[in-house]
Amino acid sequence: MKESLKGSANHLANDAIRPFSALAIAVAAISPTTSVFLVYGAGLAAAGTGVVWAFVIGGVIAAGMALSYAEVGSAFLSAGGAYTIVRRALGPIAGGVTALLFLVLGVVVTASILVAAATYLNSLIPALPVNWTAFLMMAIVTALSITKISPTSWVTTAMLMLELAVIIVFSVVAITHPAAHGASILHPVMAAGHGTLSKVGVSALLVAVVPALFAYNGYDWPLYFSEESTSPRRSLPKAVIVAAAISIGVELFAVIAATVATKNLGATTQSATPLSLIAQNLLGTAGADILLIGVVVAMFDTGLAGNLAYARIYYACARDGLLPKPLTRFFGYLTPKSKVPAMGFLVLFVGNGVLAIFTSLNNLITFTGVVIVVIYLLVAVSALVSRVRDKAIPRTFKMPLWPLPPIVAIIGVIIALSQQSKGDLITTAIVVLVGTAWFTLRRRSLPQRLDGNYQGEAEV
Repeated sequence: MKESLKGSANHLANDAIRPFSALAIAVAAISPTTSVFLVYGAGLAAAGTGVVWAFVIGGVIAAGMALSYAEVGSAFLSAGGAYTIVRRALGPIAGGVTALLFLVLGVVVTASILVAAATYLNSLIPALPVNWTAFLMMAIVTALSITKISPTSWVTTAMLMLELAVIIVFSVVAITHPAAHGASILHPVMAAGHGTLSKVGVSALLVAVVPALFAYNGYDWPLYFSEESTSPRRSLPKAVIVAAAISIGVELFAVIAATVATKNLGATTQSATPLSLIAQNLLGTAGADILLIGVVVAMFDTGLAGNLAYARIYYACARDGLLPKPLTRFFGYLTPKSKVPAMGFLVLFVGNGVLAIFTSLNNLITFTGVVIVVIYLLVAVSALVSRVRDKAIPRTFKMPLWPLPPIVAIIGVIIALSQQSKGDLITTAIVVLVGTAWFTLRRRSLPQRLDGNYQGEAEV
């Protein structure tokens, strides 16, 4: 199973993803609108107005990770993205564990995003049931995913423009209507009950870094489309870095603006949808409703972008021989016409669809954050190891200030992990241990660390 996602004879040459579309998919996967509306409340509850500094710290870590992804991603191009980076830098066992973490992420992340979108939609149209609306959204996402990638990426691009307009308009209106004194950001405070405020300590700021990292996540998404992109070694590292820069800039601006516009810190902290409350204060009910429509579109766009990548990771695992033969044939199947991994999309539809119907997924948000941070740790270590050991491998991009970016990222993600709940850490540890044991037992049948006969690594 060494077939590239392009298929044979450059079948997809006319449908290859152009650099702008790859960038659009990445920013859509991050989705500044979705991210801020999902995590701002958690950050505000943990650190009060210190949520701004949490996003600053998270932005520094994200920048280090983006540079790490860009360098090793350009050296190890594959639809497997982060999984391929770890497999080829640290070996098949570590790569297998990374693949397993992605398998877990794939069947929960899209569902959680779409349930959140359906929840916002329900606040606009109460007659729409949240869970079944989320299931219908998942069906539409699947239908779009199995089409040729270029049309799908243009759908993503169009929705991306809309969502960026939403978050920028909200941010501009908020920043021009300040309600809080500037000192509340320079000297962070949080609601302490009965209308009083208290100072925010360093530990509270570090807790809020976790949702900030979750908000910035997704800038590595161009790597998962490297086998369907034009000039991937040159264009995709740039797409990763630009996507990270856009997300950090737009999200940090939105968080600063929202915090400055907060009139009542206690009431806003207690609200289940604090940004909706701020929007109502600024724009009125009608304006807030229009904003929420944009938020729903943004979340749907994020679900689509994520779904596109996870199926390609499953395909890469099958092609690399990490899975048992029946699963290799199953996940390695490409549709004859559009050359997409249809079976991966089927599994994603079933897994996310079931969860969308039967689960609220509130607890899964924190769990997925832990899994993402563990993958960050593996990739950052890969960036260090690969530069030192694999000097003969061509790199079209080398990060500036090496080795500072991956070191900053490693320190940051370790701190982030230290702030997570024991339950999430234990669950993730079980996944890692099971994966390590399984791939250790199958070590002799796994491909070597630098087995590099990928058709997808060639320039298009």
